[in-house]
Amino acid sequence: MAPDGSRSDDLLGYPNTIEDVSTGASITFLENSVDEQGAYLLMEGVLPPGIDSGPARLHPRAEAHSEVVTGRASVTVRGEIHTLLPGESLTIEIGEAHSIRNSGTDTLVVRTMLRPPGEFEAAIRALYEASAGGEPDLLAVAAVLSHYRADVRLTVVPWWLQRPLLSVLARISTVLGQNPIR
Repeated sequence: MAPDGSRSDDLLGYPNTIEDVSTGASITFLENSVDEQGAYLLMEGVLPPGIDSGPARLHPRAEAHSEVVTGRASVTVRGEIHTLLPGESLTIEIGEAHSIRNSGTDTLVVRTMLRPPGEFEAAIRALYEASAGGEPDLLAVAAVLSHYRADVRLTVVPWWLQRPLLSVLARISTVLGQNPIR
């Protein structure tokens, strides 16, 4: 929270973009607002050809609706691959494991609405920061994932094992001064 009581991400203004310089991928946060259906975060992800969104993940409390603007997306949801072309969309329900890959030869642009957004934007900003320069700081990533576990979780390790492991690694990152969550 900012001193005036507003959320700190409100101070950034919209739209605003973060970029992974090692891959050329980026996310532009377009809106964080409320409409008649409730709170939402609208964002646009850009993936160069052959690049993916990272390891499979899930949103424990949010639903994502993604539409391809340009390019060809291979979206994996619960292990099933869906190919989406411009104008096609897919809803990823709460808790569904998913990932996306640019399977085409053109830049992929995907517009996603996340409802409710929770602190997903802050989580992604912190994860991008932990990966600055192309080599992720694994302790910093663990600290971010531990802190924002209500908004994003990896699915490569079962949650019953991941949760205590992330907690221990987050404590280690704090002791070593590598925890980006302050």
